[in-house]
Amino acid sequence: MNSSGGRARSGAYDEVVRTVFWVLLLMIAVLASASFLRLRSPDSATAAPTKTPIAGAPVGTVREIMKTLVDPNAEIVWGAVGVIHEKSGTVEKEPRTEDEWTTVENGAMTLAEVATLLKTPGRHIARPEEAGTSRWPQATLTPVQIEQEVGRNRVVWDKAADALQAAAAKAFAAARAHDKEGVFNIGEEIDNACESCHIVYWYPVNKN
Repeated sequence: MNSSGGRARSGAYDEVVRTVFWVLLLMIAVLASASFLRLRSPDSATAAPTKTPIAGAPVGTVREIMKTLVDPNAEIVWGAVGVIHEKSGTVEKEPRTEDEWTTVENGAMTLAEVATLLKTPGRHIARPEEAGTSRWPQATLTPVQIEQEVGRNRVVWDKAADALQAAAAKAFAAARAHDKEGVFNIGEEIDNACESCHIVYWYPVNKN
């Protein structure tokens, strides 16, 4: 009886040892698999680097800046002060409230800041799909030709942008001072700055 009881206890002990052995073996396998997955994960040092956008790269084209920023804000300044001829007589137009003057200020300030956008390196004249078109009225050069002209003499392009900025800055100062005569007179200076650029890059007078 004692011998039989000893064999039973020995068999139970062996079963416990085998169970512990297989549990330890399973834990080792799990830990090894986890280590392997960490090495293969994207966060590991050996992962391929991801491409990131270039900081400060231009988003819009010159054509888009002209359409969305230059044209509407120039019209705000030009249309702020003037004389309207009606059947009943003439009516002087000018900003009369603080909100109306603020609108002129904002238009002039935006126009002045546009110069920096136009001078940003790497900005294209138009989108690639528009490269062979001349959708602007009166344009005699395509966007590709304009871009080539800008590339040949970047200094001239930058000076044209600076002239626009200088004129718009004067309009901004006049609007802040509620100087209607100043806004009216500087409107012509803005127009001259725009036209001096257009006759070089939009409808050049020396081109056939």
